[in-house]
Amino acid sequence: MAGAANDPPNAERPSGRIFAPGAPLRRPGAMAAFLLVAAAGLAADLWTKHAVFQSLLADPALAPRVGLMVAEHGSQPPAEHVLRVLRLRREVFPGFLLTLSTNPGVVFGLPMPPWAVAIATVFTIGLVGYFFASSPAAARWVRAALAIILAGALGNFYDRMLSATVVPGIDKPITGQVRDFLDFSEIRVFGLNYPYIFNVADVLLVIGVAMLILHWTLAGRREKRAERAGRKTA
Repeated sequence: MAGAANDPPNAERPSGRIFAPGAPLRRPGAMAAFLLVAAAGLAADLWTKHAVFQSLLADPALAPRVGLMVAEHGSQPPAEHVLRVLRLRREVFPGFLLTLSTNPGVVFGLPMPPWAVAIATVFTIGLVGYFFASSPAAARWVRAALAIILAGALGNFYDRMLSATVVPGIDKPITGQVRDFLDFSEIRVFGLNYPYIFNVADVLLVIGVAMLILHWTLAGRREKRAERAGRKTA
């Protein structure tokens, strides 16, 4: 009680709670840091997708291979089918490959109609905005996690709405699909591997959610310890 009496009126105390009220929207520094992290994550995702796809699709030997496929089919097959059959890849180091792939669904290739993806993305952005606006001033970890989640959500949403992947020799580009290229499927641990190809946006989403879960878990433990200590001193 003595410490509380010495605190100045209206002093802000750090809180681990995600839902604790705060005023980050009224603090230019918090807003600027949030937007900077989100913009950096989004730029990293879009740039890596563009760079990897452009590099592997620029192979001059690709057009003749596509021409043979078109001749065998008698017409141009869908670009996503061509990309899947060609299996364009480049080894970065043993076990880690850059493999071009497009995903019409969501995580793990689960199918979802475009309108549902759009609604889910808008909902995610709104949820991130709510958590950001209600976060306490000291919750920098939470705001960083929210910015990372926002970057990942926007990166994949951009692909579904605006990206067009052109395969040489195929007139119609791939649209409405997410560009994936990170491939660790050849790494096996105890006979198991991760068979899915993913991208930087997926990594950002996983990191952001993991940060929130970790924060939530540690904050809950701190609150329980504080409650037990309060009961002992009561």
